[in-house]
Amino acid sequence: MRPLRRAAGRLQPPYALMLCAATLCAACSRTSPEPAWFPLNAGASWNYQITTDTDGAVRRSTQSIRVTGQGIYNGAPVQTRRTETSGNIGVEYLLQASPREIVRIAQRTDLQDFPVADAVPRTVLKLPLTVGANWAAPTVAYAILRKNEFPREMKFVKPVTMTYTVESVDEAVEVPAGRFSACARVVGRADLTIYADPVSGFRKVPITTTEWYCKGVGLVKLVRLENIETSFFSGGSVEMVLTGYQVR
Repeated sequence: MRPLRRAAGRLQPPYALMLCAATLCAACSRTSPEPAWFPLNAGASWNYQITTDTDGAVRRSTQSIRVTGQGIYNGAPVQTRRTETSGNIGVEYLLQASPREIVRIAQRTDLQDFPVADAVPRTVLKLPLTVGANWAAPTVAYAILRKNEFPREMKFVKPVTMTYTVESVDEAVEVPAGRFSACARVVGRADLTIYADPVSGFRKVPITTTEWYCKGVGLVKLVRLENIETSFFSGGSVEMVLTGYQVR
């Protein structure tokens, strides 16, 4: 794995954050009086099982996420989370936290020497999580596949805007990692317009993502639904459940 670095906006070693630590939100602090919905303390890690049901086949994979450290990117403090999914290259995401939100500002795959900044910072969560709170972020289709064209994946097309809404902050969730209570349920909704087939013409395909976040743990479950079945496209679902974690 290549180390994160950047010439104009160099990602500096952890000690560079010492003077900036006061600007980070309580979610990033090990001594926070309240457990975080989205922990960002260095060394935290999560393991997930992913089940993808699409094109008439069910596929399973695993994903690991860990907070690898802190640094400075383009003059601002960041936290780095590394994601590794079985069968894919690793990706590092640069996140910034404040009392109001957690945003992603850049990412880097193992094939890249330097992080690539997002054109617009992408909101991960609005804080604090309260029922009715909402925000928007770009998304692409992950389960919809073309039947007769290549590439089959629709994730390479232009992103659409998904609106996320906090619908509950008091849900119980049971996953392989355990049973959790007082969790927040966040639902994202978007419409993808595609040329379904010559009979249907253009059609809006609803895409929904339901995510459960638990205090002191983070994301414990995600369900993505992309339902469509035409002569040109097939849809499906993606489920992600927490199998183990360590939040120091």
